[in-house]
Amino acid sequence: MAIAVHPAPQLEEPSPDDGPGVAARRARRRGRGVGDRSPVGLSWGLILPSIIVVAIVSIFPIVYAINLSLHDTRYMEVGEFNDFAHFLQIFTTAEGLGQIARSFVYVIGSLLIAVPLSLGLANLLNQQVRGRRIFRVLILMPWVVSQTVAALLWKWLVNPDYGPLGLGDLPFGRLDFLANPVLAMVLLIVVNVWISYPLATILCLASLQTIPEELREAAEVDGAGPFRRFMQVTLPLMKPTLFVVAIQLTLLYFNMVTLVYTLTGGGPLDGTNVLSLAAFKQSFEFFNLGLGAAYSVVLFAFNILFGAAYIRLLRSERND
Repeated sequence: MAIAVHPAPQLEEPSPDDGPGVAARRARRRGRGVGDRSPVGLSWGLILPSIIVVAIVSIFPIVYAINLSLHDTRYMEVGEFNDFAHFLQIFTTAEGLGQIARSFVYVIGSLLIAVPLSLGLANLLNQQVRGRRIFRVLILMPWVVSQTVAALLWKWLVNPDYGPLGLGDLPFGRLDFLANPVLAMVLLIVVNVWISYPLATILCLASLQTIPEELREAAEVDGAGPFRRFMQVTLPLMKPTLFVVAIQLTLLYFNMVTLVYTLTGGGPLDGTNVLSLAAFKQSFEFFNLGLGAAYSVVLFAFNILFGAAYIRLLRSERND
């Protein structure tokens, strides 16, 4: 039986005139096998399923909500184009402007309390004191309570008839938090801070523990007291974390529905009827999906604007 003998492939010798780039390309062509795949194609093949899932879960609902907001939509029946009537109702009527104003009061008021409180508690938990672990558990306990349970708990606490904090027998009269619009907003901010400060405290504590102790000791050697060490050493190094905390809390507060709905229901006299609650009620109580979608789009726009503003501030701080 004859055996066919094939000549060995001739390797192309590099020319002396070829540069290093030409020689490298020839070497890659010689080493490329039949089963090789382009790294770019492989990368796209790996991330394409994730892109499709993100598009379905995130992008499609946004586009669909925008489409609903631009049409007279009730009970899932999309009507005719409404000439931006829903957005005009939000931004030109007293009801819509009041909801926007109350949303900012609610968010800003909560931030002004939650961020300093979390920073102070994080500094306290960072100290080497006896019983620190027990104190840490007590401080972080509200984090495990759901928004519904927290709202019902605080409604019982401030009940003027039988609640421990009802304050129904004051000399100047009865103090009913859920019957006065201003007091209801104050209560909503307090409860909101109560359920959200543990997350901010953990983030601040993690940032504090990354600061080298040598920096504080050097400042103490230079004669700086506790307050000065905090202002000149600790706070500047924690600014990026504080910006992240502010971003997370802002987005959380703007989109809060369960707590507001369970605690006050938007009342009394619409005193706590914020944008997120209005979007929920218009969509699932009044079945006006077009107007509810418009509220959702406005909330989404506010989230994007505030997130972009915080990121810009964070980048400017890093550049400085």
